Amino acid sequence: MDFFDMVSDNFFSLLSSKNKRLYLSCILQSFKVYETGSILGIDKKVIVDDLIYYLDTHTYLYDVEDESDEEADPKNKRELANYVLRRLEECGWIYIDVTNDYEEILNFTDIAIIVCEALLKSYPQFEYGDELPADYVNPNEYQGYIYSIYSLLNQKENVEYAMLFSLIYSDTKQLIRAIRRLDARMKEYIQSVIDNTEIKDLMERLIQYKTDIYDSSYMKLKVSDNINRYRLAIVTRLKEMQSDDGIVKAIANNYISVSKSIEEAEQRAVRNIDEVIDAFNAIDDFIAEIDNKNRMYVNSTIGKIKFLLTEEDNVVGKLNRILKYIKTSNQEGKIDKAMRLVENLYDFRSQKIYSEESLYAPRGSYSRNYNQVLDDVGLDFEMTEEFKNQFRTSYNEDYISSFMDMYMQDNMMQASSIIDYDCGDDMVLMVVYCVILAVDRNYIVELCDNVIDHKKFRLRDFIIKRSQL
Repeated sequence: MDFFDMVSDNFFSLLSSKNKRLYLSCILQSFKVYETGSILGIDKKVIVDDLIYYLDTHTYLYDVEDESDEEADPKNKRELANYVLRRLEECGWIYIDVTNDYEEILNFTDIAIIVCEALLKSYPQFEYGDELPADYVNPNEYQGYIYSIYSLLNQKENVEYAMLFSLIYSDTKQLIRAIRRLDARMKEYIQSVIDNTEIKDLMERLIQYKTDIYDSSYMKLKVSDNINRYRLAIVTRLKEMQSDDGIVKAIANNYISVSKSIEEAEQRAVRNIDEVIDAFNAIDDFIAEIDNKNRMYVNSTIGKIKFLLTEEDNVVGKLNRILKYIKTSNQEGKIDKAMRLVENLYDFRSQKIYSEESLYAPRGSYSRNYNQVLDDVGLDFEMTEEFKNQFRTSYNEDYISSFMDMYMQDNMMQASSIIDYDCGDDMVLMVVYCVILAVDRNYIVELCDNVIDHKKFRLRDFIIKRSQL
């Protein structure tokens, strides 16, 4: 069936309207409640009552002007909940059956179920809240796929090889997709370093990276012991299956219906076994590439923050401040005032032509002077500790760790207790490096609601906690 035969023309229109956040949250909330009903559906009244409570406890702006329907101006939360469900039905997300008792039964459509499952997998916080339960297991967890494949390959009795390899092949595909999703998300964070020009945005993204990428995915893949523990056994067993003609013929039954001959089906079976073997042999390369992206993101963030802290001291920084002022003024509708203010800062005189000779200065001659080489006498002063400190790397791991220990109270360090309005750039950089070290040491980093006011930027406060494990 063609994809566009499965979805209506306006299926995704809800997610591209001005009210897209409202619609998406109502879709996922309704889907969560729908899954608690019977296999035949759920009473529409239950969904309506739940949406009313959900809309009462969450703040979503509803733009009436974005809706063309005459009934798109609900007066209360009940009318809004019913209107949202009516729009979901019009766009093909749900369908409603009426029983003989005139009871309305709500069901999600096939394609809507697939889309909702994908959204909940990508954003589990919507289902579990901002704090995931301690026993939460990501359905795309890499270790789970690998252990599942290992267990399937080690079945000894009553083995149905066609079904067994079908499950192995599917789990391998899911494993590779999970790794590629991680790779894609890391690329997005690297790109965000280029896109963001404010220290507060870079810091918040770094803390989000710690929670969303580093803790939940990167570390599980990086330090997972069962990848190397089971990989050799998986590859060895797959090669044994590939060399067994009886097993290959059994697996080929999966492909007879889409092949022109039995021989072609067997070739496809061998090729797919090879594909799984190659995937497990390439896992080290995948991990190395993701490891490289992690270093690239962290180093890029540090470099960008350093640049933003020091840019006000040079010409480039001053020009950036002028351009930001003009941009902000334009957004506020005050572009004329901004241009009048800055027009005296420059003066281009295109009619006057300068002589090339006036800008030319001849190079001086250069000759090596061997008499300036240091002699063998050596330094004639004592290298004191103060002198050595001038050449010490300020941001090494031991120094940052000592800095964190100094400001830790009850295993917790708060940025606002270190950064104030007049603190220097070195102190700000130390706090940045503390976040980096917290990432490496599996500390907990949490954003706070209050804001830190510094003379160069405003930054959301955050807390670094030592893990209790």
